[in-house]
Amino acid sequence: MNTFEQRHQNSIKALHWVHRFGWLRATELGILMWPQHASQQVLGSRLAKQLVERQLVIERRLPEGAGRALVLAAAGVRLLAEIGVGATSGKDIGKELGEHWIPALSWRHDLAAHGVLAALYKNGYEVFPELELRRQVGRIAKLPDGLARKGGDVLWLEVESARKSGPEMRKLAAAVCAVADGAMPPVVDLTPTVPMVAYYADATDERGHQLDHRARVTRAVQGAAKRPTEVMWAACLYRGAGIGKMVLERETLIPDAALAVLRVMDAGGWRPLPDADDVSCATYGGLQAQVWNDDMHGWSCIIVDNSTLDPVGHALQASSISAAKLAAAARIAALRR
Repeated sequence: MNTFEQRHQNSIKALHWVHRFGWLRATELGILMWPQHASQQVLGSRLAKQLVERQLVIERRLPEGAGRALVLAAAGVRLLAEIGVGATSGKDIGKELGEHWIPALSWRHDLAAHGVLAALYKNGYEVFPELELRRQVGRIAKLPDGLARKGGDVLWLEVESARKSGPEMRKLAAAVCAVADGAMPPVVDLTPTVPMVAYYADATDERGHQLDHRARVTRAVQGAAKRPTEVMWAACLYRGAGIGKMVLERETLIPDAALAVLRVMDAGGWRPLPDADDVSCATYGGLQAQVWNDDMHGWSCIIVDNSTLDPVGHALQASSISAAKLAAAARIAALRR
């Protein structure tokens, strides 16, 4: 492939990325174009300049020194049409006020989502931006800020870049629980399996005080969850106005109701089951939790009806005695809802 052909292919690929996201900065475009290249920011800036000079994209200045957004120009739309991609111009994204361009109110949130998806792409994930999903499914009650797929995992991305409260935080917590429980319906034939919550770990409020987005989301999920809920956290650091370093961590959050049940059982005490010294039991109302360890299954627990001594549901496996007691408490809490 000669230099002209390579340039043409790069232009088409870049325009397709801009179309999928709606708008992109050169920083994120460089990551998406050259995910493993050490000079992706330089290459992205160079490519963005070429696209602007060829009038394939329109450059818009973002507020607060956040850089420039690239949106499709009419010539870029025509070039994508040649390969069968039905795109539209981005000239109507945001509003023009005299000589100034005003982006949508969600631009900070969108920029964070773009940065997280670009970082996931760099780490081998296939990514699906929210705008692309919305084009395919139309208006539905709830869409993620993006999906990302690798292996058997399909991440449902929620970006917590503002101080959500009330209904908005409850919606986020409900989505996290639904995905973790396997209850979220497919989106464009992708069934979400892992809820991911991205947040700025170094965020501050208008007074310069640290904002703990993770703690706020944790409290909301623990209040909404019916069972232990695994969340993938994406702790991000600012770089300019976008995403710099991103660290992923999985954590299992325990429902408030389960913790309350466990406190009652711990207060009442765990004791050996009569005629079965290797089984510990504790009661909560008319239910009894039994916990044991064996060579075949490791730590396990089961709930028994005290009046009939019949099992309520199947046995659950756990990694430790503490995890088994928590699983038992979560089962009891779910049964009493």
